[in-house]
Amino acid sequence: MVFPCKLFLNFCSYFTAAIEKDLWASGTVNEEYLKALNSLFSNFPRLRATEPATLSIPHLVTSLKTGSEATQEAALDGLFLLRQAWSACPAEVSRAQSVAAADAIPLLQYLIQSGPPRFQEKAEFLLQCLPGTLVVIIKRGNNMKQSVGNPSVYCKLTLGNTPPRQTKIVSTGPNPEWDESFAWTFESPPKGQKLHISCKNKSKMGKSSFGKVTIQIDRVVMLGSVAGEYTLLPQSKSGPSRNLEIEFQWSNK
Repeated sequence: MVFPCKLFLNFCSYFTAAIEKDLWASGTVNEEYLKALNSLFSNFPRLRATEPATLSIPHLVTSLKTGSEATQEAALDGLFLLRQAWSACPAEVSRAQSVAAADAIPLLQYLIQSGPPRFQEKAEFLLQCLPGTLVVIIKRGNNMKQSVGNPSVYCKLTLGNTPPRQTKIVSTGPNPEWDESFAWTFESPPKGQKLHISCKNKSKMGKSSFGKVTIQIDRVVMLGSVAGEYTLLPQSKSGPSRNLEIEFQWSNK
């Protein structure tokens, strides 16, 4: 439906007043309200780019967290409708809405893993376009042995075109512990990107390598947190495999 400009502006004003009265005043959102809101977004797409639509997002996120299953579904539908309009919205509007919706990241990750199956497709779609932070925690290395003395071990991390990061050098033995965190912030998840981690030994004789590991990071976006032991390649020709204990997190923080 196409509105004359003045009528459309009047409708936006009415829409704003209705939200302030029914939503802001009570501080609660119910299923019926969300369905009515979604009906407005569906029938009048231009409303999705208005300030009231942006201001409704925190309440949609709250409904995902605390609402009944029916309320969660209506809130998910509302966020999905808003997301569909971002490509046609002014850049500042789509940016403001995506930042507000990013608070839903841990809730969307939970719904993908534990929510009703019908929620999964929309939750995944939203996660793939929300800004977030990747945190990589290098915890510990195992079996970093050298022929004489203790090695001086550090890890170097490279992700895309960002500057490399590096842990401190640890010389306490073959099982160095770092427990160091590194964070990268993205406007949207880095689809298809790989994190390259090399583990090196710095000695008086120069630098040598204990091996490398390459990790696809897409999975952590959907799960929120992934941890494990990652074998360094090439594997040691003598003795047990060398590995790194690493944790990955994707969140709105």
